[in-house]
Amino acid sequence: MQLLQHKKLSASGVAYTGGCALASMFIGMDGVNDPEITVYDGIDATGSEVVPTATYDASALGLNGFHGGLLGYDCKAGIYVEITCAGTVEVVVGYKSI
Repeated sequence: MQLLQHKKLSASGVAYTGGCALASMFIGMDGVNDPEITVYDGIDATGSEVVPTATYDASALGLNGFHGGLLGYDCKAGIYVEITCAGTVEVVVGYKSI
């Protein structure tokens, strides 16, 4: 059984290059500034959206995100995370290479 791998990003960037399954995404915020996050199948923001653009409520003072279950979401080219935030944010992406 292959365990999930993960990558932490604090700015827009590539979480993984190559075929993989996106399994989870968790977002830590500064409690003040709402981040806007989009996840793409690719190595830049021109790929297909896997997780559509969403603004996460920093005032909720909790960890936001999702767990995709055992199978995850198919990403043929990789995982690119676009982050827009005036403050501090960390996005941890869980994936399994295929």
